[in-house]
Amino acid sequence: MNGFDKIKQRILEDAQQEAERIIQSAEEKAREIKEAKANEAGKLKKRLTEQNMEAAREHKRRMLVSAQLEMKKKVLAAKRDMIEAVFRRVIERISGMADDQYREVIASMLLNAPLQGDEEVVFSVYDQYRLDQGFLDYVNEQLKKQGRKGQLRLAPDRGQFKAGFVLRGHEVEINSSFEAIVRALRIEMEPQVAEMLFGELA
Repeated sequence: MNGFDKIKQRILEDAQQEAERIIQSAEEKAREIKEAKANEAGKLKKRLTEQNMEAAREHKRRMLVSAQLEMKKKVLAAKRDMIEAVFRRVIERISGMADDQYREVIASMLLNAPLQGDEEVVFSVYDQYRLDQGFLDYVNEQLKKQGRKGQLRLAPDRGQFKAGFVLRGHEVEINSSFEAIVRALRIEMEPQVAEMLFGELA
């Protein structure tokens, strides 16, 4: 399984794990809103005389309609927040991998990237202790076995992204930071994540 497939797998795992929790939370909030509005309407009804009952019924109806609209808005907002959390969490989970696993993912991504083998590699500021020129030397050896140059070099600067890398060379810059990858995958996978979380398409 290459690096991109592992990111996809993490997204789906997080969506599955969070599905029950977000639905339960959203439904509880919705019930609280509806019950509060219904109670308020019920108290108002008791205070009114028979002459005002028709007006009271209309007022109660409007309050319940308002409560339902408010409930739908809150559920929709909760769903949006949950989808956002799934995609945000996958970056945190992968960047928080054990060093050996993380290096394996990054090496796989580099070896499968459309590079010539003599580019400059920008790693994250958060990876300065686990991704260095020594790591690139290993990747270069693998590139040479593939018939490529195997001359990747560490950039003098570090990127302000969570994890992944940016390739510089030949007047082209390829952003393979996890943030950029997850943004791209979100377009493809958000409907699938929404269906897993809520049983519906986004």
